[in-house]
Parts: sequence; C-alpha cells; structure tokens
Amino acid sequence: MTVFSKLFSYIGSIAWQPITMFGFLDAHPYGGVLSAISTIIFCMAAFYFLRWFTGETKIEIKDKNHSWKSIKITSKAWYCSICEELLLHGFGVYCDCCGVCADAECLKKANQTLLCKIMTSKTDSLPHHWVKGNLPLGACCDVCHEECALEPGLVDFRCCWCNRNVHEECLPDRQTLCDFGPFRNLIVPPWCIQVVRRKGSLHKHLLLKGVKHPGWANWSPLVVVANRKSGNNDGEMVLSEFRRYLNPAQVMDLSERPPAVILQWSILIAPQPVKMMVAGGDGTVAWILSAAQKLDLDPDPAVGIIPLGTGNDLSRVLGWGSEHSSDLDLHSVLELVQRAKTGLLDRWSVEILTHRQLSHLGIRMSKTDIYMYNYISIGVDAQVTLDFHRARSSRFYPFGSRFFNKMLYLGFGTQQVVAADCKNLEQRLNLYLDGVQVDLPELESIVILNIASWGAGVNLWGEGTNAPSQSHCDGVLEVIGVYSSFHIAQLQVGLSKPHRIGQAKRIDIHLHKSAPMQVDGEPWDQQPAHVKISFVNKATVLLNPI
Repeated sequence: MTVFSKLFSYIGSIAWQPITMFGFLDAHPYGGVLSAISTIIFCMAAFYFLRWFTGETKIEIKDKNHSWKSIKITSKAWYCSICEELLLHGFGVYCDCCGVCADAECLKKANQTLLCKIMTSKTDSLPHHWVKGNLPLGACCDVCHEECALEPGLVDFRCCWCNRNVHEECLPDRQTLCDFGPFRNLIVPPWCIQVVRRKGSLHKHLLLKGVKHPGWANWSPLVVVANRKSGNNDGEMVLSEFRRYLNPAQVMDLSERPPAVILQWSILIAPQPVKMMVAGGDGTVAWILSAAQKLDLDPDPAVGIIPLGTGNDLSRVLGWGSEHSSDLDLHSVLELVQRAKTGLLDRWSVEILTHRQLSHLGIRMSKTDIYMYNYISIGVDAQVTLDFHRARSSRFYPFGSRFFNKMLYLGFGTQQVVAADCKNLEQRLNLYLDGVQVDLPELESIVILNIASWGAGVNLWGEGTNAPSQSHCDGVLEVIGVYSSFHIAQLQVGLSKPHRIGQAKRIDIHLHKSAPMQVDGEPWDQQPAHVKISFVNKATVLLNPI
C-alpha cells in the first residue's frame, strides 16, 4: 500500500468515526451508501489538498524532455510525429523547443522515443538535430533551394538548432555537424553551459554554474526575458518563439525567476557582454534596469525591448517600435538584435522623504529610493494611470488587449475633465530647478522627462518651435506643465502646445498636500514629502538602427 493510499484510508477512518459515533448512518436505511459517499468525498478533498500543498495548482503538461504546448488552429496542417496522422482541428500538442508534435494517444511514446533539444552536453560539437515534418509555410531546402513540404503528410526535415530545412532525399548531402545557423553569435551552445545537480526533497534540479566561451568571433549571447502571465498571454508566445531559435536555457520567465536570478547570466558570461531582450512594457524594462544597477554588474547587459505594454515610450525612443505585430516574425527580430548598436540611457534617482512623523515618537519615516528612466509626474496624468492600474488589478477585469486598455485610459482621462481632482496643483507644492524656485501658473500636472516620448508617443518637450535640445543621455531633465486632462488630449492629437518650465540637472519638489504620482508608469498616492531627483549613472541599452 502506497503512502497516499494509507493517508486516504486514515482520513476516511477519521471522517467515518464522528458520523458513526452519533449513530446517524446506522439508523438511516441508506447508511451503507452514505458512508461510502462520505469516504469518497473526504478522499477527494485530501487528494486536492495534497496537490495544492505540493504546488500543483493547475493542470499542466510537464516533462523532463519536452516543453509541450497546445496547438493553435492555423492555416498550417499539423501531423503527429509518431503515428504521422493529421491532427484534426488542432487537437494535439507540440514542443516549442524542438518542434515535434503528438496527439493524446502518442504523447507518452513521443516522450520516450523522441529526443528534445539538449541544453547542455560534454562534447565540443553538435550534429544537426533533425525533426521530421511540420515545417513552416514557404520553407526552402538548404541544399537544392527548392520549396519543402509540398506533399501532405509528415515529410522533409528541419534542424531545431540552425532552423535549416532539407528535403528527405537531400539529407545525405548535408554536412553532419551543425553550425547553429545565421544567429550563432546569439546562441549559447550546449557544451558551453556548465551545471551542477542539486537534489531536493521532491525534485532534482540542474543549476547553472558557469558559461564557457565557444571560441566564435563576435559572440554576444542573447538572453530573453518575459512574463508569461502578463497581458493576454503575449509573454507566453514570445518565450515559446525564442525557445525554438535559442538554447532554451537562454529564455527566462519572470513569473518563475526574479530579475536578480536572470541577471546572473551577466556575471557568468563576463567579461563578454550580454544582450538582453525584455518583452514587456516600460515598467518591466525599468524593473530589469534597476535590478542590474543594484547588482552593480560589470559589464551591464545591453537591454533591448519587445514592446508588449500599452504606452511603450522607452521602446519608441530606442527604436524598437510602439508595439509588436500579432504574429511575431522572430527571424526579423533576431536580425535587428544582431545589427543593434549599444547606447546609453540616463539613470536617475528619485528619493522621497515623507513629511509624516510618528507623533508619539517624533521619528521621521524611512525614505524611499526609486530609479527613473522615462519620466516622473505629479498630477492628473498620474491620477489617470492610477485609476487604470486599480481597474486592471481588479479580479473582474476581463480584457488584456491594448485597444481595450487604451479605451479605458481614455475613459479615465475624460472623467478627470469633469472631476479635476488635481486642480490648482501649483498650490500643493514648490518646485526647484538646480536650487532655484520656479513660479508656476495654474496646473493640474508636472511632468519631468528623461526621454522624448510621453503618453504613448507624444514628444512633449519638442512640441512647437524653438525648443531647446533634448537627449536621453545628456544628464539633463526637461520639466513640463500640463493645464488639465483636456490639455493632455489636445497634446496627444497635436492641437495644443505644452508649457515648458525649464531644464535642470537636479530637481527638488516640496509636496505640501497629497497628490497622485508616478515613475515610469508605476503610480501611487503620495503623501506630503520632499522629492529629490538627481543623476546616478548611465544604463546600457540596445538601439535599433532602423
């Protein structure tokens, strides 16, 4: 008898005792049936409790060899890699690392007989890992340069490392060893990864211990970061796509590992620089950049962006665009990463000293330190962002599309036109630029810019004529005044001009009354405080040449 069956029997006996003690079932005409039902219910409850206790909170297909994902219904025909039958209506799974497919009946055999892309090995070379069939539409043979997979069925081959396609009859003419294809300088080959095995109480874990240089010229490995639980599963799609092209160990999920763990790649590969593509919004990118600063990495990872957020202002400035397309062309993305140039981005410290004191002790509360890369604002735009974040964090929030998010932003902005919660903001604070106090007109928001994009693409400082120069790496901040929520709408459609307050290398704000505040899209309600903004250093980023 197993441990679980003993436990179920024990729980059943416990459940039975108090019921029989009162003589309820013995007196009832259906006592035997009820006793059996009660035992089954308690055993099921114990089973689900054990699943919850061991961390199995949802049904997932997990295997030590393959990373199975459900097949989505597309124009492409999918065939089982075992029985070679057509997967009707997309009912089946595929491995997003190597590309093999299986239906429900063949899944166990596929796990046992079909090897997945290996993450680590002891040999200094690797043969092609050919996977039969299920080639992408329009695939061409690398030997004869004719189109592949013209016949229906599981035909022709694709290497899951170099992603080259070959006709079955051309396979003998292809060299045995894989050169990892056109993106080899972004890949960490399996023989470069050094691991150590750690035994846990329930599972065995392989821990990354070190990374060797493969000896390739211009090798600059890529690490991809995303949160598979964010948005409408765009992060999950990005992670799956990159696993097909890179070593799966290079693809990191923020829902499973914190940034400090992910950034260990920079330490293990040093002094070789690391390229890091972060799939997410401005808040996710700022999270990674701030974690790199706290770890004091040398060299810093060069961070690029796959925009998955709503505003994506930093992504626009660095040249990675306002949003990604619904079907991500990963080949084009990797080409851009290879051509991307390394640039610098000013990193600013936002130090917040609250004015509230513990009256019975007379002790000032501790200060808060935040790193800023895009912009900081106090007032109506922060209020709109705060309202949006509260709505999105609600358990009743049903949508994850950018269009709906933008409509929600518009709705909260329109609400502030009437509510005007931040009216006469100038009376709540004093503003100092490089130590000199500035006289303010009637405002509802003050925006302090580090980059030339705000509010999903508005070049706030550069609007109009005769604007002083602005740069995201000059150690200077630009300060803007916004009159109202309606003024924001006018700025976004180009029907108004901003109120330029000035430029400064150090900014102080004495906030006398509470007001909404945000840093890089992360909002909160700020109590009276002294806010100090000062230059720290420069972060390393990837600039898209296009």
